Amino acid sequence: MGMGMGMGGGMRPVWQQQRSLSQLKDGQIPDVKKTLGRVWRGLLQPYQKNLWMGLGLVAIGVLIGLVPPLLLRQLIDQAIPQGNLGQVVALAVGMLLFPIAGSFSSIGQNYVNAVIAQRVMADLRNQLYIHGHRLGLDFFTWSRAGEIHSRFINDIGALQQVLNGTFTGTIASSFTMIFTLATMLIIDWKLALICAVALPSFAFPVLHFGRRRYQATLQTQRELSRLTTLLEETLSLSGSIVVKSFGAQAYEIERFKGANESLRQAQIHQTLVGQWLSVVVQGLSSLGPALLYGYGGYLAVTHQIQVGTIVAFAAYLAQLYAPASNLAGINTTVLGGLALFDRIFQFLDVPVAVPLPDPGLEIPPLAPDQAVIRFDEVDFCYHDSVQVLHGVDFSVHKGQLVALVGPSGAGKTTVLSLMARFYDPTRGRVLLHGEDLRHVNNDAFRKLTGLVTQEVFLFHASLLENISYGTVGVSESGIEAAVDAAQLGELVERLPEGLDTVVGERGYRLSGGEKQRVAIARAILHNPEILLLDEATSSLDSRSERLIQNALGNLFRDRTVVAIAHRLSTILAADQILVLDQGRVVARGRHHQLLHEGGLYRVLYQEQFGDQVDARHVPMS
Repeated sequence: MGMGMGMGGGMRPVWQQQRSLSQLKDGQIPDVKKTLGRVWRGLLQPYQKNLWMGLGLVAIGVLIGLVPPLLLRQLIDQAIPQGNLGQVVALAVGMLLFPIAGSFSSIGQNYVNAVIAQRVMADLRNQLYIHGHRLGLDFFTWSRAGEIHSRFINDIGALQQVLNGTFTGTIASSFTMIFTLATMLIIDWKLALICAVALPSFAFPVLHFGRRRYQATLQTQRELSRLTTLLEETLSLSGSIVVKSFGAQAYEIERFKGANESLRQAQIHQTLVGQWLSVVVQGLSSLGPALLYGYGGYLAVTHQIQVGTIVAFAAYLAQLYAPASNLAGINTTVLGGLALFDRIFQFLDVPVAVPLPDPGLEIPPLAPDQAVIRFDEVDFCYHDSVQVLHGVDFSVHKGQLVALVGPSGAGKTTVLSLMARFYDPTRGRVLLHGEDLRHVNNDAFRKLTGLVTQEVFLFHASLLENISYGTVGVSESGIEAAVDAAQLGELVERLPEGLDTVVGERGYRLSGGEKQRVAIARAILHNPEILLLDEATSSLDSRSERLIQNALGNLFRDRTVVAIAHRLSTILAADQILVLDQGRVVARGRHHQLLHEGGLYRVLYQEQFGDQVDARHVPMS
């Protein structure tokens, strides 16, 4: 039972307002109207000009495509029988030029498709990233990083095929069918109706295969998410160390093979759904030509129609049934795409547990005798789980060093997290300069406060980038001063490229003590008025410990500090010590006062520092 060890309130939350991605259930029945409406309003509507441009190119392409069959009919029925060589050449040239013009129109359509699709995907990635930064710590505590990344990479990546072939593709197929059928009705309405009799049957594959495609897509994306999570956990630096340390390579390889096999089966199933759709559509597509040549042949034999008209109808029939087939495929693809959109919207719909005020109150000047920070009868629980804090009430005044001590699970980290506004109280208020933190402008609050956590996170970047992270417009002299104050000068001189040396994933190239001093340098450069500190418990050699103590001394100077205290020097120097137990402040005062009073503080002190007791400044009662 060390004074500062353990997370405050170490129980798993019961999710109500906020859930992990692993607990979000994918729907089995797509709500087509709701999802499409959301896609239109939130993603497509900003690009209406591009859509209208694509629509114009579609119309041009469809009209151009109607001309060659008419030229073919003219060639067979008039130019060749009449022996008009000039007309034959002109018609042949026309049959060459119109398809070329149609190809240019297709290029324009594809370009517009690509522009819209990539912009929508970029917008979705931005929305996901922004929303991810707004979510509270609870979400990331219980969501695996691989599941989150899978929404960004796998789900949005899979949307490219849906988006590229859907926007103008649906419109192009619809226009082609309407204009082609209208042209056929003008030429010979009876033959046109016979050819079109099979068109309604193309709705069958959409109805039958659409939901199956939706479910197959969901399953594939779930398995992709599972595989991505496994890769990120076991092939990262930290994960690889654990795997190798315990000789678990064979186990992880088998686990990967299992996840890979599940993904393979899901992708095969998804592909087969599409293959069965193709079989049905091809069968339906063969019905039209059979009716055309059967009935059309009868009309030609009985001299009710010319052969050129049948040939033109055969060309039009391809233009009629191909888009009908495309529409059937597109609609099932859209339903598969809805599964992707639904998974992305699930992330975007996770509620923000700690909403930021916009713009929020500016922090007022500190009045005389006013507390910098005050906890006003604060209760806290993680979304209706067992209560972690009970009526916590204390004040921190300007320039004070306040130490939080208590057994593991007493609530110390929770108190510090509430001060940093990673959470909001369930009841009561956390006040800054007399204002409720929930109403204070977030940017002003972050500039005023600095946080040094027990687990130091460093980016895979240079030492300079890690030290200056979050501080804009840093001068070279400011960097040097922070490096000196954090006792990092010797480290910088020893590194091969000095401050430009890349520290590796999570700062793995640095020792524990060096990483702690980098975090202290980062805080010094940020220059906060209020410092929140969770002192590290790493086992350090005496020299590293001395360097840390010197760096902390520089960090504490002229600041208001609240620290979860692990070091004896911090406890002895504290202006106020708050003793927490089971979420309550059970004692408060200075070191000598609390030690004389006995109780929990004395027990904790003797357990952790008994071998360091110095009778000169720690009198025992």
